[in-house]
Amino acid sequence: MTVELYLGDCLEILPTIADDGVDAVITDPPYGCGKAEWDDVFPTKWYSAVKRFGLVAIITGSSGLQDTIPLVGNDFFDVIAARNLNGMTRSPAGFGNWLGCVLSNGKVKQGQTFFEFVVSGDKPDHPSPKPIDYMRKLIARISEPGDTILDPFMGSGTTGVACVQTGRNFIGIEIEPKYYELAEKRIAEAQLQIRMEI
Repeated sequence: MTVELYLGDCLEILPTIADDGVDAVITDPPYGCGKAEWDDVFPTKWYSAVKRFGLVAIITGSSGLQDTIPLVGNDFFDVIAARNLNGMTRSPAGFGNWLGCVLSNGKVKQGQTFFEFVVSGDKPDHPSPKPIDYMRKLIARISEPGDTILDPFMGSGTTGVACVQTGRNFIGIEIEPKYYELAEKRIAEAQLQIRMEI
């Protein structure tokens, strides 16, 4: 399995990635809800830059749905909902224990549009890390072993770790140096663990 990591603005790096080099885009862009200093705007320009790769899966909390659906427009075709069995977050209606993933611009294998996950393991130093169990199950649901997954908002690298653990190739882009370094370290540790288990 291969891993390619890029430090920089995804809008500058995406044009350098080959059209046939990606099987699916799975990403968790900033929601624009003020959770961190960089989370003041929901980014939109990246979507048109990744549509050429095919399937796009956008992870969103309830606060991000109102921006994500208009962003993908007529490319929208479904949502995968995942229930957190051992935790909750705040939502506009109170407490929420689910994550939504908007699917657009491509095809996905037939199967359930719902799964359950648990929050376990280490929590990386990031304001909004996604649980590793969630990412492994989402990746397995919408891709096949050997596929290449692109994440233009890599953050702490959880998508990359889950790709390594599930036998997918990974391309990650992150603009913030401290999160890039964290992702690089976590993904390298996951690769080492896989090699030790062989």
